[in-house]
Amino acid sequence: MDFIKKTYWALFFILIGIIFLIFGITNDQTPLFKLGAGVFIIAGSIAMMSTLDVLNKSLRMGALALLVIVSLGLTWLDYKAIKDPMDFQKERDYRYGFVIQKLKDIREVQTSYKNVYNKYCADIDSLLYFVKYDSLPVIRSTGIVPDTLTLAQALERGIVKMDTTFAPASESIFNDKYLSERKGPLKIDSLIFVPFTTEKFALEAGFIERGKVRVPVFLCSDSKPYDKRKVLMVGSMDDPTTSGNWGE
Repeated sequence: MDFIKKTYWALFFILIGIIFLIFGITNDQTPLFKLGAGVFIIAGSIAMMSTLDVLNKSLRMGALALLVIVSLGLTWLDYKAIKDPMDFQKERDYRYGFVIQKLKDIREVQTSYKNVYNKYCADIDSLLYFVKYDSLPVIRSTGIVPDTLTLAQALERGIVKMDTTFAPASESIFNDKYLSERKGPLKIDSLIFVPFTTEKFALEAGFIERGKVRVPVFLCSDSKPYDKRKVLMVGSMDDPTTSGNWGE
């Protein structure tokens, strides 16, 4: 009983260290966590030897001072091991919000490009040129179709008139409705650049066969991903889809 009373705190530290070590091994904790558990065991062992007068005062004080320094260092490193991944994910999510918006913009441009040329654009600079300098047809109608007539009949009788004009591609694609729903202001000149970098988006396009029909496809991807394990992209070169891989 006297032994337990004298070594109570030492045994407590050793027990805590063993529990932490078992938890770290069974739950796949970081090496720093397991090392910290080992420090608890060593600290308890030194405290026990000190209590039993196995160590002299100088060795005891030196060992305890070293353990305090090591413990503080491990605590800081363990804190960083937890905090750094959280900071990385927070920054990644922030940046990727802008990347996703750019990919959505490029998808809108590609859709309009296909409507005009029956194919997708395969060059990112040409796509920007299309937005800045090309024009898209806009059909405007005047008059109202009576309930007793079809549109064709109303056109034939001159009740309704339809005129085709051309508007800048940038205004047609990025109209007021689109801009009101867009995340942040749009800058046409930076459309083809990956946010927070000077790199351009990677773009490719072509055709695939579906039921003996040639179908246009494109793929636009982040050429400078913040997280190389998660590269954002829209479209596909294998399937006729314009969906993004961010879970929309």
